[in-house]
This record gives sequence, structure tokens and C-alpha cells, in this order.
Amino acid sequence: MTQTETTVRDALNRDAVTALSARYSEPDWLLQRRLEAWRAFEAAPMPDPLSEEWHHSDATKLTLDGLAPYTPSPPDGVDSPQALPSGLRPVWDEGEELAARLIQLDSGVVHRSLSDELSGKGVIVTDLHTAVREQEEIVRQRLHTAVMPDEWKYLGLHGALWSGGCFVYVPQGVEVELPVKYAVAMATPGAALFPHLLIVAEPNSSVTVIQEGVSTGSGGLVSGAVEVHAAQGAHVRFVDVQRWDSGVQNFSTMRALLDKDASFQGILLGLGGEMTKVRLDVRMNGEGSNTELLGLFFGDGDQTFDYYTRQDHIAPRTESDLLFKAVMTDRAAMAWNGVVDVQKTASQSAANQTSRNLLLSDKASAAPTPILEIAAYDVARCSHGATVGPVDEEQIFYMQTRGIAPDEAKELLIDGFFAEVLERVPSQRLQKRVRAVLDSKLGR
Repeated sequence: MTQTETTVRDALNRDAVTALSARYSEPDWLLQRRLEAWRAFEAAPMPDPLSEEWHHSDATKLTLDGLAPYTPSPPDGVDSPQALPSGLRPVWDEGEELAARLIQLDSGVVHRSLSDELSGKGVIVTDLHTAVREQEEIVRQRLHTAVMPDEWKYLGLHGALWSGGCFVYVPQGVEVELPVKYAVAMATPGAALFPHLLIVAEPNSSVTVIQEGVSTGSGGLVSGAVEVHAAQGAHVRFVDVQRWDSGVQNFSTMRALLDKDASFQGILLGLGGEMTKVRLDVRMNGEGSNTELLGLFFGDGDQTFDYYTRQDHIAPRTESDLLFKAVMTDRAAMAWNGVVDVQKTASQSAANQTSRNLLLSDKASAAPTPILEIAAYDVARCSHGATVGPVDEEQIFYMQTRGIAPDEAKELLIDGFFAEVLERVPSQRLQKRVRAVLDSKLGR
């Protein structure tokens, strides 16, 4: 191991930031951005356990002690799933039809592939360090312009220490029909991973990007960011599925910026981790842009899921719709705060929020909070609704009268409850993996 690698692994400090930048021979402007983010991290306080933002999550569990800010990956890369640790091989999924595949193992990208046809059309799918060297102008203009490092403490840490990452660029008028897959795999317990996904979709282009996070062992920190820039008429579909093991604390900020007539579909699948805290914002800056947000969450044990969403209507005739569905059992907890902000400039806009939550035990909890902030006087439609409760006993009884055992009836109802979201995931093999996790949590 080199002296630089040793320095980076030893501690979360300013030296780790400069050593990481030196490792990749980054340009001065990027080093300066990293150092600015580090200063923002140092200046920001740790989350206040008594604050409204952390009311549903235990901030006293947060610690950075003993975490390795950089964990080297195999220097020669990975050319087959067999080269990955056994518990991480499903993220490769050889039978999955993809336009491109990029795999990050711990702190580094170990595999990337893109079809020759799409490469010939100018599509780019690569790690973010390579993108800085080869597409410097685009990256410099876009990186950390949607998600800012000074928004809160862990984002400052992310902005200072991101590594690996994925850059997806789709030129004007190009349609990428098959999904692009970005997998982040944690193989080292106690690692701190800072993945960054940057998607740039030029006018009238389309792309689907699947981000999947998995780990082996327990313990670790993931502090990630996703930035989506959708130009006029572009269509971006984004799926985030996290299957981190127990003990992993997962934090992510995702933000999409939409120009005129652009569309964004965001699907969040939350299944793993000890504590998950995610912010997903969509800013509809262009007239006629539209957003669909879908969520599926299943918590057991002592898992905590805390989501904040914002549907920000800025331009006229914009539309958004949100549907989140969660099942909590054991002592698991789900919190969702969702804001629809219809600004004065967003006349004739329409928005909706729906949150449905099933509790399978007396100790499980769910706290959905839909919020409408309407400044425009001529909104086309704006509505919200949220429910929390146990499985409907009348439905269970009805199925029993048809010869179905009570436990099986409950499982069928849960399957049907999730189907509305799961069926929209643009990968049948990913749907199968998610169903396997759901089956495991249900003891099937």
C-alpha cells in the first residue's frame, strides 16, 4: 500500500481530502471544490437530536469514528461476477439486458461496459474520475450544481470525499432503450462510501438509470448524491434500490432539474440498512415539465426509514404525482415528509401526493406528513392523502372463507399492496431480486 493510500485510509481529515485528489491527479478547480466542501463539513454542526428534522431518526447513533474514508478496490478491475465477493455477485446479473453496466466495489469503479452502438451515438457511461479528465467542461458545469455540499453536514463530507461515482451523458435526440446500471457494492465492514451519480440528458433524449446498493457484513456509512439535469423535452427514469446490510447508515440527497417539457420518474425501493435518510427533490423549472415519484419500503427489526420529498412547481402547466407505499413490522419505523410547492409563477399546475402505510406489529410505526404550499391563484388541481393502519381483517376473513390460510392471506394482500409500485420497475430481474428480499422479510 502506498503512503497516499495509508493517509487516506487512516482518518477523516483534510489530509484525506488532498490525498484523494492527488491519487486521481485532479485539476486544481476540483481540489478547491473538495476543500470548500470540507470547510462546509467542519463548520456545520452534527444533527441535533431534538430538531424537527431528526424527530423520527435517532441522531445519537451517528458517528464517524473508525470509518475508513477510502477503501481501495482491485487494481485490475473485475471482468466477471465470479471475481466479486460471493454475496455481491447478484448486482452483476449476467442475464440482465442492459445498455451499460458500471460497478463500484468499495471506493473504486472496477467494471464498466457500454454497447458499441450507443458509444457511436455519443452516449457516455463512465466513472466520475474519468469523466473529469475526458469531459471536463460538462462535468465542471454540472457537478454539485443541483446538490450543494453546504446543504448539511454529511453532504459536505460527501462533497469533499466522493470517489468512484458514475457519469451518464445522453446527447440530443438519442434514446437509450435499455437501462443503464450503476451498482455500488460495499465489501469492507466499517467503510465509508461516497458515491455520486451525475446524469445529463440533452434535449429530446431519453434514458433509464438503475442505481443499486448492496453490502456484505455489517457496519459502515454511505453518504451519496444524485444529480439529474434534464434539458428541454428529455425523459429520465431513475430507480434507486438499496439493500444495505444491517448496521449500515445510509444518507442520500437526490435532485432533478427539469427544463421545458422534460419528464422525470423517480422510483425509490428501500429495503435494507439500519438507518436510511433520503431527500428527493424535483424542480420543474420549465413549462410543461412533469414528475412521477414512486416508493416501496419494507422495514423489519429496528430499521428506520426517513424520507423527505419536494415537488417544486416553478413554471406554468407543470404536473407531479407521488405514490409511496410502506410496510413496517417488528419495531421498524417509517417517516415521510412530502412538500408540494406551487409557486406564484406555476399557474395551471397540478399535483398529488398519496402515502399508504401498513403496520404488521403493534410496535411498528409510520408517520406520513403531506404538506401543500400553494402561492399560485389558478392551480388546476392539488391534492394529498395519507393512511396508516393494519392489514384489513375483513379482507383476511374473506380470503379465509375461500380456503386460504390466514398467514398466506396476509402475504397475498401485501403482495397486492406493493404490486402497483413494483410492476413499474423497468427490470424484471430487479423485480425478482426485490421480491426475494420481501419474501425473506415475510419469512417465506
